[in-house]
This record gives sequence, structure tokens and C-alpha cells, in this order.
Amino acid sequence: MKTLYYNGTIHTMKAAGDTVEAVLEEGGRILATGSKAELSGRADQLVDLGGKAMLPGLADTHQHLIMLGKKLKSLALHEVQNIEEMKRLINDFESIHEWNLILGYDENNFPGQYRMSHDELDALTDKPTLVTRVCQHAGLINTRGLEMLGLDGSTEDPEGGYYERDEEGNLTGWAYDKAFEALRAATVDDDVESLSADIETAVEHLYTYGITNVHTEDMSYYGPYELPYEAYMETLGPDRKKFRVNLLRHEAVYDEMIGDGLSFKDDWVEKDAMKLFMDGAFGGKTALVKAPYEGTDDHGIQIHSVEALESLVRKARANGDAVAVHVIGDKACELVVDAIEKYPVPEGRHDRLIHCSLLSAELIDRMAQLPLICDVQPTFLTSDMPWVESYLGSERMEYLYAFRTMQTHGLLLGGSSDAPIEAVDPLIGIHTLVTRRGASGVYNEDERISRYDAFRMYTHNAAAIINKEDKAGLIAPGYYADFAIFDRDVMICEAGELLEAKVEKTIIDGTTVYESNN
Repeated sequence: MKTLYYNGTIHTMKAAGDTVEAVLEEGGRILATGSKAELSGRADQLVDLGGKAMLPGLADTHQHLIMLGKKLKSLALHEVQNIEEMKRLINDFESIHEWNLILGYDENNFPGQYRMSHDELDALTDKPTLVTRVCQHAGLINTRGLEMLGLDGSTEDPEGGYYERDEEGNLTGWAYDKAFEALRAATVDDDVESLSADIETAVEHLYTYGITNVHTEDMSYYGPYELPYEAYMETLGPDRKKFRVNLLRHEAVYDEMIGDGLSFKDDWVEKDAMKLFMDGAFGGKTALVKAPYEGTDDHGIQIHSVEALESLVRKARANGDAVAVHVIGDKACELVVDAIEKYPVPEGRHDRLIHCSLLSAELIDRMAQLPLICDVQPTFLTSDMPWVESYLGSERMEYLYAFRTMQTHGLLLGGSSDAPIEAVDPLIGIHTLVTRRGASGVYNEDERISRYDAFRMYTHNAAAIINKEDKAGLIAPGYYADFAIFDRDVMICEAGELLEAKVEKTIIDGTTVYESNN
């Protein structure tokens, strides 16, 4: 059946201001664009857009989809700003699982950057409990949890992370990076059915924002990789829940996934690069920086030695793969750029640098000479603004989240949220890109980018990152019939209205998967 969409502002995303009057779709692909008069005779049904704005379906180039599903069903502290309210919520919460997993703790939300102790957590619950910091690079475990896992002052720190200790050498309950990852892994009791339910919950939520594709990293956090892999394969597809995902393969399970010769679903569940971490985050002062954090001698955490990093890159190259590397600090980025310059990505592929928060003029120049892309999270800017200068000092602010400078040097930027670390709504990210405005004011407004370029990061750029620029991210013949229909023209409305705009309908593969009035 051929469907014609008309009577709206249809932005093709081919160029700024490029619109068409009507779009004809059949079987999940766009057949033609043009005027209603020339196309309506070919249509079996007509869909009146009622003057609304249509864009290609939006993509999020870096998030954790299963974790997002869990956040939507768990206790999440991301927005809590009152200490007593937070304690009440933790006291009242009890998971149906063996462990309480509580997400989104952020000391920057509280007066004096309040940092909860494990004694305080003990007073709130005697069930094994892990409270994860918002960045997912640190967390707090209560005494019952430490006892269950057999952890105490004699426990050795893993490479690339540590358990915090008091002056007597006793564990405080706080763990960072690789030590935190070990705690998080120990709390897992998922199966394919529960993970499938998490995927469905997350996807239904993503539909409401016009998101039709995400690049997700969650293969190593929920037991054996087979569990999330099978959950994705069973849940998503053309005859199941329609949604498109690209799966990054974490270094911890990469060998297994390669060795098992897995099959995937073209256009729906597809494999992506090897994912690895080089540092932590600013919030826990574990991002790896060249100059120390203000008032300290601390440079953060280097998760991999240079030798280990190069070994991982060589492994990816031996399998014809790119790498996707978490880099937040400038030193972490420099080490990764060194490695991928030394061991180039296979021709026709490109590496990913995820976050790229703190850079320098020299680093940007080097990055621009390489076949790599940058998955950036605009809302990190607004989250960090109130406190990050006190951590890094004013001199480094020029190249913190320098999106315009990166873009003008020719770097391909993909728009993402790192959800559930940040809010998943792409319009919040786009508002940040075009205004550089957060709750504490405007930051480095010279780095603002145009509305078109901002939306391009969530449409055509996102498709180019996964080498699908010939079939996704534009409204043009031969492309996916994936659309987001907004209640106003988000390409030209006042910037403040972006935070008020709503998706009225999301269409994937020619099928309406979400309607705001239903």
C-alpha cells in the first residue's frame, strides 16, 4: 500500500531550508517526494499532516538502551535536589530483585556537594544496595552489600579503578571505574525475558521523542553477552517491535562475540565497533587530564596502559573493525589518537571517539586528519556548567565541549544523550547546541551552532556514522520511511520553544508506532 503524507512542512535535511510538499511511501521505503498534485494519483491512502512539521526519524548515537529501560522502572535520583527527600526515597524503595539498584546519584544536585556515606546508606536499608553515581563511573555500596561480595580492606584494587578507603584502610563503600564495574556486575540477576522487557520499556519511551534508531553499548553489563544479544534479536525487527539498534561490542566480550560468529538482523539489529574505556568522568575526578585538577596533584584515571590500549586496537584491526573509545579528558583523547594514528582503521571505516569533552587546538587538528567521528552529548555541557570550572580552571574552558570548533575543522559529530546518564530528549540537546544555555547561564556562546547543523547531528550525521547515509537520515527516494512529526516547526521556532515542542507521531518502516493522542 502506497501512503502519501502531505499538508505539512517536510524538512528533507538535504540542506538548510530544503522542504518538499509531499512524500510517497511504500513497504517501509520512500518512493518519491514532490507536490501533492503529482503524487496523489499514485497513493492508496493519504495522511494529512495538519500543518505540522515532519523530519527524518531522529537517532541517538550513544546511549545505554537497556539501562534506560531499567531507569524507567527503578528508583532514579537524577532530578532529586533535596537530601532528606533522597533519603526518604531510598528508605522506601525495595526492589523485587536480590539487590536494590538505585541510579542517578549526583552530589552536585545537593548543597555543599553532599556526598552520602555508607553509614548513612546502612541506616536507610539493610538490603544489599548499590547506588550508582549519575556518570556510571562510580557508586556507593552499603555494608550488607560489601559483606555479600566478600569485600573488605584487604581487597586489592583492579587495574583502571579503585575502592576508596579511609585513613585506617577500611573500605568506605565508594568504588570508581573498574572497581565500580565489578560491583555493578555482581548485582545482576537478569535473563532474556527481563532484558527484553527492559528493551520494550525503553523503546516505547524513545518513540515519544521521535527517535527511531540508537547506537547502544550494553553487551557486557547483564551477565553473559548472550542474554542482551538474544533479547535484542527476539524483541526487535520488522515483524516484531519496530526499532533500529547498532550494538557496540565491549572489549570484555568482544573476543567471544567474534568467536561465536553471530548473525544479526540487517537494518534492525546490527553490530558495531569494539567499545573500550580510556578514562572516567569529571564528576568523580576520574577523567584523565594533562594538567591536574585544580588544587590537587590528581590527573584522573588511565584505565588502560599504552601497551594494553594498543593491543586492543590491534585486535580490532585484525578483525577488520573500528574502535569506539570513551574519552573525556584531554590526556585520554591524546593517548587514543596516538594509538589509532599508529594502527589505522581499515579503509572505508572510521573510529569513534565518544564524549570528546576536553580537547585542545592541537588535538582537534590531529583528529581532523583521521577517519574518525565524535559521538558528543550536548547536555553534558549544561550538567557540568555549574561546577566544572572549579575542577578544571578557567584556562581550559575554551576547549571544553568545543562543538563549533570541532565542526569547522571538518569533524563529523553525532548527537547523543548517553541516556540514562542524561535526559534522552533530543530537543534538549539541540537547544543546548544552538544556545549554550543552561540553568546557570550561557557558556562559551562562540561555540553555538546553527539549528540545521544541530538537527543534522541527529539525522544525516548519525546515519553517516554507521555508513547508512544512502538509506537513513534524509527524506529522499530510496530512504527508510522513518519520520518524526512535531507539533510545531522545530527548524524555525524560537529557541526556547524547542523545550516545549512535542512529537505528535513517530513512524518507523512506514508504520506508525506512536501517536501522542493515543
